[in-house]
Amino acid sequence: MKRELHDSHQQVEELKKQVTELQSEVGAAQQRATGADALKADVDQLREDQAVVHSQLRTFDQTKVTTESKYPLSITGMLLFNSFVVDGSVDNPTLPLIALPQNNDYTHHSLGASVRQTEIGLHATGPRVWNARTSADVMTDFFDQPGYTSTVTTTAPQSNLHLRTADVTLDWTNTQVSAGYETPMISLLSPTSFATVGEPSLAWSGNLWTWLPQVTVEQKIPMSGTSRAVLGFGLLDPTTDDITSEQSYGITRRSLQPGYEARASYQWGDSQRPWQIGFNGYFTRQLYYGDDSLNFWAGTADWRIPLSRIAELSGEFYRGSGIGDLGGGAFKNIVIGYEGKYAHALDATGGWTQLKARFNPVTEANVFWGEDDADAGELRDGNPMSVTSAYFYLTRNRGVGANLIFRPKSYLVFSGEYRNLRSWYIYGPAQSAGDMTLTMGYLF
Repeated sequence: MKRELHDSHQQVEELKKQVTELQSEVGAAQQRATGADALKADVDQLREDQAVVHSQLRTFDQTKVTTESKYPLSITGMLLFNSFVVDGSVDNPTLPLIALPQNNDYTHHSLGASVRQTEIGLHATGPRVWNARTSADVMTDFFDQPGYTSTVTTTAPQSNLHLRTADVTLDWTNTQVSAGYETPMISLLSPTSFATVGEPSLAWSGNLWTWLPQVTVEQKIPMSGTSRAVLGFGLLDPTTDDITSEQSYGITRRSLQPGYEARASYQWGDSQRPWQIGFNGYFTRQLYYGDDSLNFWAGTADWRIPLSRIAELSGEFYRGSGIGDLGGGAFKNIVIGYEGKYAHALDATGGWTQLKARFNPVTEANVFWGEDDADAGELRDGNPMSVTSAYFYLTRNRGVGANLIFRPKSYLVFSGEYRNLRSWYIYGPAQSAGDMTLTMGYLF
């Protein structure tokens, strides 16, 4: 009996064990069923989300702004607010270029603010053509400066949209072909400033800067390490804007040939702060009254020299004849009646230099100096002019200044700048004026 009870007890224990195992299997099966149900629910939700996304994409395709070519297009630019105080008489208080004589014809002191130097641009990237990257850029502003035939002493707002630069570029690994409306390759550098953007810093004071139609080709020649040489050649149209002396005398001219420009530069050292030196040349032949043809030319040099971990020296020098089209020669290409000639190409020399100090990634200071010096003897010996604009009598123009730039964010800029202008004329003493500008800008 005891044995039977013992056997029965063992059977009961075995049955309990089997029941426990069965319960475990059933629980696992239930969990698998629950997991499958959850997975099915997730799949259903994903399908629903995809349907919503596809619907939104269809809506976006119907409403988005695209280019006709369907290639990427981005908007770039800078909203720039400048407030200024001018001590002395200048041609344009918003962006002074020359100091005017102290007489009753001109305002002696100015105070104002402007957003006319705000920039708006477009950048487009296209497909590869002949294995070259293609791109195009257009930059505009609202600083539609009138021709340099009369001085402007008003700060009245002008909202005319003004084309600054435009170009189309084909870019290979070591070769670049560009066509558009740009600064000549013989003068690629400019001092740093947010106070003078409508025309670059030291414009007409030693900085050759004008924007002209041109086609250029550049070839990079890699050297050892980070060193490289760059050779460039271009054709440009220097007659886009006839400047002061031509307009004053009603002179017309015809290009016998395009302007030629060439550049050779060498860069070495740290890729972030390289040493760089360049030598450049420019030549064109212009036809004036009758068969009187004139050769306009310029030779220029530029440099960038890192002086220390935070300091850099940069600048340009030029010597030429008939370079008013490029932004030199005291606004003039020619002199009328010099040595019995109907027209004579005006000689000029000039340049600028800047010392930059970057204290940290968001703060920098710049000190700059520049001068444009036309041959005063040639101007005095030419035929007298009957116009009253100071531009026609200017022989030499100098600009000196300094600024502090603070950029707490890459898109936000604050700047304070002081500039002093000193201008010499055919007759009379030199004239001077000071300009203090505070700037707030937003880059986008």
